[in-house]
Formats: sequence, C-alpha cells, structure tokens
Amino acid sequence: MEAKKKLKVGCIGLGPRGAGLYELLIENPHVEAYAVCDQNTNKLEAFQYKMEVEKKITTIQYFTSIEEFLKSDVEAVIVATHVSTHSDISIQCLDAGKHVLCEIPNISSFEEAKKLNRAVQAHPELKFMVAENCCYWAFINSWKEMYENGLLGEVVYAESDYIHPHTELQKYDEEGKPILTWRSYLTSIHYLTHNLGPLLYILGDTCDEITGFIPDINPMEDVHPAPPNGVIMVRTKKGALIKIFIGFGVHHTVRHNFSMYGSKGSLEYRRRREEQGTLGFFENMPYTRSEVVIPINDAYAGADERGHGGADPKMLEAFVDCIIHNKKSPLDIEFGINISLPGLLGEQSFKEGGKTMKMPDIKDFV
Repeated sequence: MEAKKKLKVGCIGLGPRGAGLYELLIENPHVEAYAVCDQNTNKLEAFQYKMEVEKKITTIQYFTSIEEFLKSDVEAVIVATHVSTHSDISIQCLDAGKHVLCEIPNISSFEEAKKLNRAVQAHPELKFMVAENCCYWAFINSWKEMYENGLLGEVVYAESDYIHPHTELQKYDEEGKPILTWRSYLTSIHYLTHNLGPLLYILGDTCDEITGFIPDINPMEDVHPAPPNGVIMVRTKKGALIKIFIGFGVHHTVRHNFSMYGSKGSLEYRRRREEQGTLGFFENMPYTRSEVVIPINDAYAGADERGHGGADPKMLEAFVDCIIHNKKSPLDIEFGINISLPGLLGEQSFKEGGKTMKMPDIKDFV
C-alpha cells in the first residue's frame, strides 16, 4: 500500500471503548474516517450526531449490519464488541479482506483460538493485532528498555494486580433489579490480559505452566454470577514466576499494580495515586540503601487525559504503521493467544483442584 494513500478505517461496536478508540484513530493523518457499525441504533445515532454535528465529519457511513458494513470499501477495522464475539467477528473481517485490531481478550475458548489462528494464517496479506493498550503505557516501555539493557539481570519473579471496585460494577435498574452485562458472566481471571500482556511483552517471554485459584467468596453474586476474583500463577518458558490477581469483587479504587524482581535490579510501580512513578533498585548503582524514584508512570509527557495517558494513540499508531508500511504486527495473533489462553487454563486448573495446566504450543493451533 502506498504510504500517501489514506487508510479507510472503521469500527464494529460503538460502546464507550469502541467509540473512544475510533475517535482517536481518525485523528491519525494517515487514515480516513470511513464506516462504523453497531446493532444498537441508539448508539449509532448518538455517534453519528457527535461526528456530523459536533465534529463536522461527514465522510462516515453508518451500518447496523456487519455483513453490509464488510461489503463497503473499509480497509481496517477495530473490533470492540462483547468479548464472546471478538473471535467470530474478527474472522468475518479477515475473510472479507479487512485488517483487524481486536479488543481483548481476543478469544473466549480453545476452539476460538484455533479458528482465529487459522483465519489469520490464511490471510498473510492482512494485519491482525490485539488491542492490548497496556503494553503501550509509558512505564511499561521504560521497563522494557531497562530489562533489555540488562539493568534487571534475569527476572525471577513478577506480579500484577487489576483491581476494579465492585461498587462500580454493581448496577441496578429503577426497580432495584441487577443489570447484567457480558462482564457479569466473565470469570474475572479471563480478563488478565491487561496484566499478563505487559509483563510478557517486557520479558519477550511466553507461558509454560498455569495454575488458577478462585476464592469461595463472591460479594456481588446478584450482578456478577461468574467468580469476580481470582489468582493466576504462571511459570514462563524462561523459568520466571508471574502472579496475577484480578479483583473485580473487592472494595478498593481502580488500580493496576506491577512489580518485577531480578538478579541485578528490581522495579515497582508505585501504588498510591499521589505518589505516581516507578521505584527502582539496581546493582549498578553502588552504595544505594533504598529505592530510587524514577519519574515515569502510565502517561507520556505532554499527553492529554484521553486514551489512557497516550497509550491508546500509540497503540493505534502502531496498528496503522504496520499496515501502511507492511510491517509485522507488533502484537500479533501469537501474542494474543499467549495472553488470553492462560485465563481459560487458570479456570480449568481451579476446576480440577489446582492442577497445573500446560500451555499448548501455538503451532498446534494451525
């Protein structure tokens, strides 16, 4: 594709996430806002009003049918629908000749992983990328560079928490009946990609063995019948241990915590919001007796409040760049499966009494 030609971009799913990503995407000078699709006519009409009346963008076509949307000349598509539909819709897009940026988790079963991988391999001319925006946080890329430069040595142990207070997920209608969404039926550890993804991205590693643990307590069973809390333990191919806690049923503020401990240095993402930044302790800084404060957090210098501190625009820029310059997708199907399957294996492990599960080889999924 010629670099000067603008890429015709679209989006399927206009919930807050899909609409927000698409608004950021069409700010890229190399793309043309071309088409969007949502079965919910209220969402579609609200988005059309925002685009045409507020932003004066009149080039977008609006569809309620995915099939009709895919018949258009749209070239690259954000898939931002419910988790259970990510794989099937991505396959539809690929089979229709469209590049795909798929929200995470990109699969919700082993069979979906196989089908989606086969579809991606069947279309080598197309780019498939998973929208794991947390890999584009500023501190994650800083940590990656420090690790690759040897400051941490061999990473022995890493951990991350994704805490989302149950008070924000417990929603009721006017009659007091619980409002159930796709997330209500998603076992929380399936949604570990925001935490496992960045750690594997930093280490250039993959999972080898997975063990899952789910507590018996569910304080929000009426609105979240699926277990809202859980822990995954991972042994990586390089031999490190990773612990992930997903807590959607606890009383706390929204938070992502990250820590890495290596043979030559350690890093911790400061947990208190008023103390944003990274704590580092390094062997190559002799005589230090405590951690040093590195003034870098999730946001990039100069980034506005939109798009997770600039992570979303950088992710979208990488997606567009790999298409128009025919580069390898930075977060490809193999990466997507490697960060999504452990959640499924963790639940299977729990159901089998804590049995350690072996991560399958992605090559077996063709």
